[in-house]
Amino acid sequence: MPLFKTISVTNGLLAVWQITESSGELQSFFTSEELADPNFQKYSFEKRKVEWMAIRVLLKQMVGCGFEIFYTEVGKPVIKHPLYKHISISHSRDFATVYVHQNHSIGIDIESMTRNYASVKKRYLSEPELEQVNENSMLQCIYWCAKEAVFKLVDKEGVDFRKQIHVLPFPPETNIFFVRYIFDNHVKTLQLQYESFNQHCLVWVCGDSAV
Repeated sequence: MPLFKTISVTNGLLAVWQITESSGELQSFFTSEELADPNFQKYSFEKRKVEWMAIRVLLKQMVGCGFEIFYTEVGKPVIKHPLYKHISISHSRDFATVYVHQNHSIGIDIESMTRNYASVKKRYLSEPELEQVNENSMLQCIYWCAKEAVFKLVDKEGVDFRKQIHVLPFPPETNIFFVRYIFDNHVKTLQLQYESFNQHCLVWVCGDSAV
């Protein structure tokens, strides 16, 4: 599982790995005690096993072995580590990515541009956003990842992607853009960043990026 890329972030670490191994090949990175984790044992499908293992192999490369991952009732990952207090994770079929931060809540998402967004775009895009992305597969992917990343950042149930998370128009050649998040009659504007590679979009956001 080669390290595909690392991205410089303030007070944090962000890395992407390309998933090439099976769960059997990844077992050598784990102790028998780690593989006995009920959160791993509950998976019967190969894809889910590989995702679980790939994320943890990547984390070991990033921060060493002195960490634990827990999940809240709504499924948000929580990291126990001496330095890094916040974590966000994402994976596609081909890549796993982890973002950890010392001080602030964060969100990250990765997705393939080749995914068919036609069946879901009216559920996550507002009317103005539908016009903005049109049939552009990269923008469809960026907008999807942006809303997922913000959703992971705010950690609230029942967020309406169409009504509460709005991506502001931006030129695709820039890798910085802004999103308005509406909640409890308040509006927060967040700065996000993205990179595209291998027909994938990667978007991340930090809680200190509000403007």
